[in-house]
Amino acid sequence: MRRLPGFDPCVFPWKANSRALYVQFAAIQGAAGIKLLCRGNHEHTDFCHVYGFHDLRRAFASMNAEKLTPDTLQLLMRHKSYQTTQRYINMFRQVDAAVEALYVPDLTPAKPAISAQG
Repeated sequence: MRRLPGFDPCVFPWKANSRALYVQFAAIQGAAGIKLLCRGNHEHTDFCHVYGFHDLRRAFASMNAEKLTPDTLQLLMRHKSYQTTQRYINMFRQVDAAVEALYVPDLTPAKPAISAQG
């Protein structure tokens, strides 16, 4: 992505209150039918049931952990510490290995046998 022309350091400048951005993001997810399960011992809010912006960062790191060098991923994520980037890479490797090891039964219906008579 390229930055919009101007002097703002943000790719997508947001001039409104930052809470309004979270409210809009949650509303978009609600309209799309996204409702996550909320776990934990805390006071639940509407924001417990939608993705946050950090979830997008985590998804970016996970989806690109094997496609980019660790240095490039660190640069793009703007992590000051390589150890922070390494946590994302390790998480991806663990999840990827776990998914590969999962047994998923074949639930597709069997095709009826065709007889030689027609």
